[in-house]
Amino acid sequence: MVPMRTNRGLTPCLAIMVMSSLLLFVTGCNILGRYPISTDTDQGLLAKTRLPDYVPGEYFVYDDGTSVLVTSVSGGMVTWKHHNGATSNGYPNFIIPDLTWSTANRSSVGRTGARPDLLWPPTAGKREQFAFTQTITHNDGRAPEQIDRNWTCTVEGTTRVAVPAGEFNTIVFACSRLSTTSGAWRATRRFYYAPELGHYVVREDRHRRRANTRRELVDYGFNSTVLPQRDQIKLNQTLQSALSKNRDGRASFWRSKSGDISAMLVPVTSYNRSGNQSCREYRSVYSVRGRIRAHGRDVCRQTDGSWQRID
Repeated sequence: MVPMRTNRGLTPCLAIMVMSSLLLFVTGCNILGRYPISTDTDQGLLAKTRLPDYVPGEYFVYDDGTSVLVTSVSGGMVTWKHHNGATSNGYPNFIIPDLTWSTANRSSVGRTGARPDLLWPPTAGKREQFAFTQTITHNDGRAPEQIDRNWTCTVEGTTRVAVPAGEFNTIVFACSRLSTTSGAWRATRRFYYAPELGHYVVREDRHRRRANTRRELVDYGFNSTVLPQRDQIKLNQTLQSALSKNRDGRASFWRSKSGDISAMLVPVTSYNRSGNQSCREYRSVYSVRGRIRAHGRDVCRQTDGSWQRID
């Protein structure tokens, strides 16, 4: 998936507070109170937060080179396309590992008794446990592998974080993986979930024996090619009309048939390329169930009168 160029300046002000403290890595065990709930803002963030409700077309890009795109949502399950061509399917609740995934070389099926809304709605100190069994099948004929894992997950609190994509108020979820035999700590996965985005902006993985990792959000947006065909046609008609008729700064508007998605399309600059070809820069600002996704693109007019994107 190739992300679209994003212009964060078009998004509503996310906030202007500076982080009050640095985020520190700690050892594997969960530490309650690491992010204390001390203000009305913290309490309000928890009170209004609900389980993620992804919409096909939303995408998220991280600084470690990974990215994910929502390709479908059906029956309470979300299907994702990953940067490496892999696909996965699971609950909107990112705390629970994907129930299925598939790559070019292998695939996995998972089983769990965990409720789809485990830990939701979040309250500080809330803790739940679940078991997860995963069967991995190799395409080269090797015997399938079965992996059993026990997880203990906790809502640690709230904190404000700064990542390349911006600054966000987040709720911190920590899930520790324990040995199924001795109960000893093996790893902790920590998510910093930003309710205004509907997804996590940081994921930390700490391991007993392997190198620790951390990924931070660098970009997010909406990919209209995932829309149903009828919506794509109407959106493109609105865009073509705006580029042909609107003066710079004048917006045209579009809404999906479902009503979940709307867009404001604004030509912002007009110019000519070599050969006197007419070109325009425009902004598209999507509202995806109230979540803002903004992009900028350049297009040039073709001999048939249509506007085509340029690199």
